[in-house]
Amino acid sequence: MKNSDKLVTIIIGERSNLSYHLFKRLNHAEIFSSALLLQSLVQLSKFREKKVNVVFNNFQPSTHLNSFVDPCKYVDLSISLTLRVLMYLIESGAIINQIIYSSSCSVYGNVTRGDNYSEVSPIGVPSSLKYINEQILREVCNDYDLKLTIARIFNTFGGNDEFSVISKIYNCFINKTKLGVLNDGKSVRDYIHVDNIVDVYEKILLDSSIKLDTIDVGSGLGKSLAEILIYLSNNGFTFNTENANKNEIDFSQANTSMIKKIIDISTFIDVNVYLLDKLKSSGEKNKIIR
Repeated sequence: MKNSDKLVTIIIGERSNLSYHLFKRLNHAEIFSSALLLQSLVQLSKFREKKVNVVFNNFQPSTHLNSFVDPCKYVDLSISLTLRVLMYLIESGAIINQIIYSSSCSVYGNVTRGDNYSEVSPIGVPSSLKYINEQILREVCNDYDLKLTIARIFNTFGGNDEFSVISKIYNCFINKTKLGVLNDGKSVRDYIHVDNIVDVYEKILLDSSIKLDTIDVGSGLGKSLAEILIYLSNNGFTFNTENANKNEIDFSQANTSMIKKIIDISTFIDVNVYLLDKLKSSGEKNKIIR
């Protein structure tokens, strides 16, 4: 896709895996550190009366989602910064073309879903903050007649991912350690490669005909960890696991009715194929990890 030379995409959240890969893809984008913006928004003054897209990837780092050592900073990174940046741009006269807020599939909780994106049941602080941010952004964007897309992202893998179970599988293989598994790995998840998330974002940002309020960003394919491990075992990679029982969401899978309207999801990178290729590239095939 040819990137527009009339728009600059502002990406908030410098350390985000998605931010990095989106920045690499777009010809006209600038990326900003959440921590530095919390100190001062003056670096955004260059966009006064400029035409911009805004992507909010700021949140508590994924590796510290359950850490509340500094609860005020947690809320600042997750909610306050989003609103401060948006209001600064509005008040400085920036011409905002499109906003994407990177939310999470966790806002759905364990709710049995149909096609209604309003059926949510966030569990825990991170998903609750994501949902609160969605609601506040909707109100502000409605007041200022701004185009907002809420992107509820499912389980991301690939790139510089250090958080997903997919990265944990690979690291256990490399470090020859046991793989921790919850509830025998039976819970179903929808996995999407970071490059495919970028594909979706690029379409939304650069195609003005696309108007989406909320979109599930996932593959639409549900796979359990147990199924992934069986697939790897059948291909020569067997892991020794250590199981623990814990309450968790049983089933999480994207509703692809919206995403199919803008992109061919059949081209998405399959998590099994990706992980097998990554393990094979390490040159350690047919090893049992103990």
